[in-house]
Amino acid sequence: MSFKNKITWLYLFLFALLLHPTLGEAQKVKSKPAKTVKTQPTTSAKALLWEISGNGLKQPSYLYGTYHLLNDSYLNSVPEVKEQFNKSKAVVIETEIDSAKMMLLGAKMIMPDNKLSALLNPEDFALVGQEVKQAFGFDLAMADQMKPMTILLMLSLTEYQKMEVLKQYKGQPLDGFFADQGRKDGKKIHTLETMEQQFDLLYSHHPLDKQAEQLVAYVKNKDKALEISDRLVELYFNKDLPAMWTISEEYNELTGGGDMSYMVDDRNIDWMTKLPAIMKEQATFVAVGALHLPGENGLLQLLQKAGYTVKPLQ
Repeated sequence: MSFKNKITWLYLFLFALLLHPTLGEAQKVKSKPAKTVKTQPTTSAKALLWEISGNGLKQPSYLYGTYHLLNDSYLNSVPEVKEQFNKSKAVVIETEIDSAKMMLLGAKMIMPDNKLSALLNPEDFALVGQEVKQAFGFDLAMADQMKPMTILLMLSLTEYQKMEVLKQYKGQPLDGFFADQGRKDGKKIHTLETMEQQFDLLYSHHPLDKQAEQLVAYVKNKDKALEISDRLVELYFNKDLPAMWTISEEYNELTGGGDMSYMVDDRNIDWMTKLPAIMKEQATFVAVGALHLPGENGLLQLLQKAGYTVKPLQ
């Protein structure tokens, strides 16, 4: 595969926030005490699909936690999800890919005024270079002006693509499926964020030196990180949101992510300014990354605090 095609391949997965549930949705342990889960029995149930009712809703809406790299044939094993999706008159997802904007936004993935070789010391540059060479077959010098986060996401995505448990499911990623199928069914499609917002979250929130630290931490702790990633996938299939939340914190600490509340808490709070009006209008199927559901500032507790009743359906 050519270098150009590898970058095109990366674009296709960028909206996982992505890409990698533990990278995009991890939270710091100290900001989310474990006792929160214990004191919220309703929202700690093992379920990915939840019914939302009350607080003036004329008919229930549904909240489903997705796994961004899981394809839609998985839904054949969870007919209750398709049932509630079919009942709904509208669909909410995090964002949709606009191919016309993709190449323009790709400029956010590079740093024209800096280089990886300047951000990393020679030893770390060689270490990351060895990993890149093994994964993609090209020298890191060819990607010297790519932001560290771009390289990190490419490496982590490559490992996810090797997972046999994900390979068995065909079709398109769940979030895209719900939007496309919903449109075919005549449902109203809503997005919670723009592509620009998601690119900025990934590539512009942390300064380049912090991104460089995260890249090196990932490479140095790769084996442990992959072990945690395997466990995270297993927990998703077991519908164990509290355990997913806990393990994502472990991953974040391991790879030096720091305070990731901007990726989860802040977005959840923002989404709660939009979801009530959408759900009040008609029965809505809300599909967002699973790790947006649990936790003190997860959507399940925010919905409860806003006066809604949430009930597990799986």
